[in-house]
Amino acid sequence: MDHQVEKVIEIVGRAEKGRAEAGDATLHVVSKTIKHITGVQVGAMAAQVRDGRISICKTTAKVSFVVEAEA
Repeated sequence: MDHQVEKVIEIVGRAEKGRAEAGDATLHVVSKTIKHITGVQVGAMAAQVRDGRISICKTTAKVSFVVEAEA
């Protein structure tokens, strides 16, 4: 019987254009080093303010991915 194990990490992404872009940019960057991503749970969203306006959006996300077993 095959068993699958997944690991979950928490990451924070940033973008200047908006919340959706921050989440997408986060996943894009993390997928360069982590393979077999199976899901993303977007949590808190925050922003930095400069001159009375939002300058950078931040997205905290939990990313789950399959842990590969060595043969």
